Amino acid sequence: MSEQTIKLLAIDSVGILCSAAVYVSGKTTFAHSQPGQKHTSVIFKLIRTVLKEAGLSLEEMDAFVFGTGPGAFTGIRVSCGIAQGFGWALDKKLIPVCNLEALAYSQLENLQDGATVLIATDARMHECYTAGYRLHGGLFVEVVSPSLQKPETLVRLARNHNCDAVYGNAFSAYSIEIPEQIKLLGTEESNALMLIAPAVQAYKKGLTVSAEKAAPLYVRNHVADTIEERMLAKQAKENK
Repeated sequence: MSEQTIKLLAIDSVGILCSAAVYVSGKTTFAHSQPGQKHTSVIFKLIRTVLKEAGLSLEEMDAFVFGTGPGAFTGIRVSCGIAQGFGWALDKKLIPVCNLEALAYSQLENLQDGATVLIATDARMHECYTAGYRLHGGLFVEVVSPSLQKPETLVRLARNHNCDAVYGNAFSAYSIEIPEQIKLLGTEESNALMLIAPAVQAYKKGLTVSAEKAAPLYVRNHVADTIEERMLAKQAKENK
């Protein structure tokens, strides 16, 4: 299928922003909001907005794109769940995109071929979601797998992997001082518009998944464990 016929709806709710974007014939429509704790109610409004602006319906989409995270536990479940719902209801494929990779692709024009960039976003609790990518032939190759890192380790990590640049809101959130030889590209967080570039590449290669196989990317399991631990503690207390 040629690029001109690809129609994608992307949704993202992993961070502070909640956003949606439609891609068709190389053009995009985009809407975003900062909803606080109301991601679910806001995301559907944003989806309706971008579809209306694009003059398209959900049924006309070739696939649904969602940000897998890493990010806020509830936020990544929202975007994944909505994409799954659309996929099941309309018998469409899904394209999961790592938000850290999406941030790398947003800087494609600012990096030379062969350059390595370290992406880091604020994970709260004095931690960062981090991954590294090397640009090769217009595509990013993962060289540092998504993981949790302490802010004070980011510069050392960038040096260890010979990074030419760094990018992400962790560098501003923790006031990290970047060495002169490493370029700070920016401190934005990801959004649905940034998901489009890697999603188009994935769609062309047939790298889609069925709704039942779609899943968020968790690199911090302790939050879920803590909830479970609290439930077990509560049950133990009640059983005494």
